[in-house]
Amino acid sequence: MRPTTENFEKWNEEHATRHDLDKFYNHPNPLFRYIENKRIKKLIELAEIKKTDKVLEVGCGAGHILERIPEGKLYGIDISEIQIKRAGERLGDKAELKKSPGEEIPYEDKFFDKILCSEVIEHVLDPIPLLKEMKRVLKDDGVLSLSIPNENLINSTKKLLRTFGLTRIIAPKKSGWDLASKNNLDEWHLTEYDLKLITKHAGGIWNITGIAKVPNFMVPFRYVLKMTKS
Repeated sequence: MRPTTENFEKWNEEHATRHDLDKFYNHPNPLFRYIENKRIKKLIELAEIKKTDKVLEVGCGAGHILERIPEGKLYGIDISEIQIKRAGERLGDKAELKKSPGEEIPYEDKFFDKILCSEVIEHVLDPIPLLKEMKRVLKDDGVLSLSIPNENLINSTKKLLRTFGLTRIIAPKKSGWDLASKNNLDEWHLTEYDLKLITKHAGGIWNITGIAKVPNFMVPFRYVLKMTKS
């Protein structure tokens, strides 16, 4: 059931409880791990982070991406109390963490040099306020590095695997990650993204200056976008 504004935070917390991201990033399938590791690598690479940068991750989850950023002053926000606790345990004092929705980032205008937002925008009720709020807190010459799932390709691939009884490839019993075989739109995702839709939503707010297709241009399960303020 699609959440409402009134129950969104509770809905999100329930999903955070059910879906441990450690199981996602440590998936037993090496191809699955390769794709996600490449996504994170591209996300950080396109952000072009410098030692002096203030870097915010919006929707930081359990801190798996912040953990891999080698330099800069790091910050993370997430709407989930559970995820912020997990991130704190993972990161210690490496990053300043705050519980907050991405539509109400608790920092002043033009505070950050770089923003990362990975696999988050498809989970929110309305992507436009999130895109505008990230623009507000980013410096004029800053960079937003944002990734989205290519929903149609992902779900058609899952459907094909289900048809041939091969879901164990992406959801082996030992993984404890049954979400991998499900249609994302039946679970945690609220918007069916592809490159065309994110371009439409970003229009007038962001300029897309770079696109990485992960794992490659032939099978782009993920898009990582480098964006600047329009």
